[in-house]
Amino acid sequence: MKVALVHDDLVQWGGAERMLLGLCEIYPDAPLFTSVYDRDNLILQHHFGTKKIITSFLQKISGWRSLYKILLPFYPIAFEQFVFDEYDLVISSTSRFAKSIVTKPRTIHICYTHTPPRFLWHFSQKPKFNLGEVYMNILRFHDQVFGRRVDYFIASSENAKRRIKRVYRKDADVVYPFVDLERFKDVETFDGGYFVVVGRSSKYKRFDLAIEACSKIGVDLKMISGKFSDEIVVKILAGCKALIIPGVEDFGIVSLEAQALGKPVIAFRQGGAVETVDEGRNGIFFEEATAEALAEVLTHFSSNHFNTGTIKKGAEKFSKENFIKNFKQAVASIV
Repeated sequence: MKVALVHDDLVQWGGAERMLLGLCEIYPDAPLFTSVYDRDNLILQHHFGTKKIITSFLQKISGWRSLYKILLPFYPIAFEQFVFDEYDLVISSTSRFAKSIVTKPRTIHICYTHTPPRFLWHFSQKPKFNLGEVYMNILRFHDQVFGRRVDYFIASSENAKRRIKRVYRKDADVVYPFVDLERFKDVETFDGGYFVVVGRSSKYKRFDLAIEACSKIGVDLKMISGKFSDEIVVKILAGCKALIIPGVEDFGIVSLEAQALGKPVIAFRQGGAVETVDEGRNGIFFEEATAEALAEVLTHFSSNHFNTGTIKKGAEKFSKENFIKNFKQAVASIV
């Protein structure tokens, strides 16, 4: 069976790219189609440098790195230009537009979806009713059209599964992402007396709540956002009292990364966090998306209430081996 992989873009290293790397391990000979590829990114070069990567016409546009919003309408068109006639199976990995590829009836298109586009569907934010929202309505219509091109959806969480049903009116199997347990093996942990938030600096992550809550009660907060090496991320996580997830995550791989180190998680009780945090066992929730609600939980938090070994054991369910096994089984049930 001839297989191709498709990914939204290769411009930064994050959770979606870690999952893509897992797919590349399952299908080592599959070429990788993507809109743009930042070949100057050393981390991406390290992980994907040996892959055959096919980029779209957007790659040829000078300054594409700083023109994302302007080029937004062209991303679906870029994926539509790819030709997959020679492939039996195409697997797209997406939270945006990779699913907009066009395949012939003989080619099966499976879409591994982390979420429908957040910026279109306002899962954790209220829409703004202005001219920009009119434009977004047009994009939402087309996004639903793209969803109908997918033969089978695989969701990366129950949260994503519900969103797929809501937006595209299609069912999905669930294959959970993995945490690379080897990164955290034999790492010495300690209590540095601080809390931590980790992730790309996006509004939906609500880092502002964590900053305000920690400032309100006078506790230390470290924020890992941007281009930090894996080694630095692990070191900072290893010294935290707990990881804070203040926003509505699609799934939240960083929750598993903290747990792999035996660190508890303090999370807002919505989204993917409810699938990785077992209250009282590996973390606790706060109920309202306010700095006051989070501050209340932080005030009474004690890491002594949690067993490090128990937390680590729970993370092992999300191993790479389980991901590969489950993904292969899901695909086998389709093809």
